[in-house]
Amino acid sequence: MRKFMKKAVLVAGVISMAASLCLTGCGGSGSDEKTAENSSAAKGESADLPVIKMITMTGAKYDNSPKVVEEINKILAEKAGAQLELTWLGMGDYMNQTNLMLTGDGEVDIALLNAVPLATYAANGQLLDISSYYEGSSEEFLEWLDEAYIDSCRVEGKLYAIPEVINFSNEIAVHVNKAMIDDMGIEIDDAKIWTMDEIHDLVLQAMEKYPNIYGIVPMSGSQFLSQLNYDSLGDSYFIGVIEDHGTTGEVISVTDCQEFIDFSSTMREWYQEGLIMQDCMSNTEGWSSMIQSGKAFACFDAGAFPDNSTTEDTQYYNLTLYPNWSAANCAVRLDYGIAANTKNPELAFAVLKEMYTNTDICNLLLYGIEGENYVLNEEGKAALPEGVTLENNTYSCGFANPWVLPNMMNGYESYQSADGFAEKIHEYDSNAIKSGALGCVFDSTDVTNEYSACINVFNKYYYAIMSGSMDTESTLKSFKEELKTAGEDKVIAEKQKQLDEFLGK
Repeated sequence: MRKFMKKAVLVAGVISMAASLCLTGCGGSGSDEKTAENSSAAKGESADLPVIKMITMTGAKYDNSPKVVEEINKILAEKAGAQLELTWLGMGDYMNQTNLMLTGDGEVDIALLNAVPLATYAANGQLLDISSYYEGSSEEFLEWLDEAYIDSCRVEGKLYAIPEVINFSNEIAVHVNKAMIDDMGIEIDDAKIWTMDEIHDLVLQAMEKYPNIYGIVPMSGSQFLSQLNYDSLGDSYFIGVIEDHGTTGEVISVTDCQEFIDFSSTMREWYQEGLIMQDCMSNTEGWSSMIQSGKAFACFDAGAFPDNSTTEDTQYYNLTLYPNWSAANCAVRLDYGIAANTKNPELAFAVLKEMYTNTDICNLLLYGIEGENYVLNEEGKAALPEGVTLENNTYSCGFANPWVLPNMMNGYESYQSADGFAEKIHEYDSNAIKSGALGCVFDSTDVTNEYSACINVFNKYYYAIMSGSMDTESTLKSFKEELKTAGEDKVIAEKQKQLDEFLGK
C-alpha cells in the first residue's frame, strides 16, 4: 500500500509559508515569534580561507550549530577552499530580514528564498545570475532535480536560484478511515483512480454502517478543499485561474471555471443528502484527528503525496481522485539563491553546490553530530540517541523541519520516514503532469487594492460554495458579482499580462 499524507505536515510547512507567495511575479522551539534565532554564526578554524555567509530559517533546535558548522568546514576546506558562516533566522520575519540582508553590502552570500517571487528579487538586482556556474555543474544537480524544475527558477532566461529538493507535485485525493474500510471488508487497489460516483457510494456505505459519524469533513478547519486541477500562479486566493493544469494560457475567473462549478454542484447534492458535515463552515477540528478518533470517514485533500511517516498509514487510506501534478509555483516556493553583491560569487556557488550534493554535509545539516544529536538504528536510519528527545536535542533540524535545507533527500532517512522515501518522491514527481505555466508566480504589487478587496470576497464565498453548504447557483452568482465589483477584472488582466510575458507572447 502506497502511503500518503497532507503536504502541510512535511513541507510547511512548505505550504503554509508558500501561501504568502500570492501576496508578492512571474518569473529552537518558539522561533516563529522571533526576528532572529541562533544568529550566532559559526565559523571554521581555517581563518585564512574566504568565508561564505549563508542564511536559512529556524523551526527546530540549533544550539549545537557551531559544532555542526565546524565539521562542515573541515569538508568545505578541502572541497571548496572556503568556510561557512551559518545564520538561522526566525520564521516570523524571515522575508523582511532576507530582503534587508540581500540589499546590504556583504551581509549574506547564500540565502533561502521564500515568500518573494524570484522575478521581484531579479528586478531589484538582489540576486546573482548563476547560469554560467550552473552550466558547469548541471549534471550533479540533475541527479536530484528535474531540469524543468530548475528552469522554472529562470527569469528572462537567466537562472537565479536552485529549487530545494522536496516534493514538486501533489494529487487530489480522498482520505478514508482505514479501520472502517477494513471492518467493512473493502479491498483498496493502490493504483486505482477513483470516480466521484465511487466516492459517493463508498461514503454512503460507511454512513449506513456507522450512522453517528461525519461522512466527509473539511480539509482544514472550514476550508473544505483548496483547489482542483486549475492553476492560480501561486495565488492561494484564486483570483484568476488557468484551467487544465495551467495549460490553456487563458486566465479566467474561478467563478467561470467549469471544474470548480461542477465540483461545487456535486458537493451541494452530497450536502443535501447528508454526506457532508452539516456545520462544516464553523468547523475548527483537523481532519486527521476526526478520522483517527472515529468521528469521520473521509476528507478531500488537494495536497496529498507519498507519506513520510511510518505510523499515519495505520489511520487512513488514500484514494486518488486525480493524478499528481506540479503547479506553477511548485519549484519556486522554497529555493536557494546567491546575493548579487557577494564578494566571492564563484566560491559562493561552490559552497552552495556542496550543500546540495555532498552527502556528509547534508547529514550534518540534517541531524547534527553523530552520537550526540543522532545515532543510526538497526535499519540504518537516523534516530535519537538514548535519553535524547526532540525537546532536549541540541540540534533537531532533520527530525523537525528538514524542508528548510537545500537537499533533505541527500542524507540518512529519519526513523520517522517510510522506507525509500526519497526514491518514492523522485519517482512520483518524475511522472507528474507539469503546469503549462511552471515557474510563473503572480505579483499583485500593481493591483494591491483590487487584489485585497477580492480576497475579502473570496473568503466570504469560495470554501462555502465548494462545501455544498450553500445553494450553488445563487451563491455563485453573488460571488461573481462581488468579485467584479471588487476589481477582479483588473487583477485578472494583470495576471494575464504577467503570464503572457512569462510565456513570451
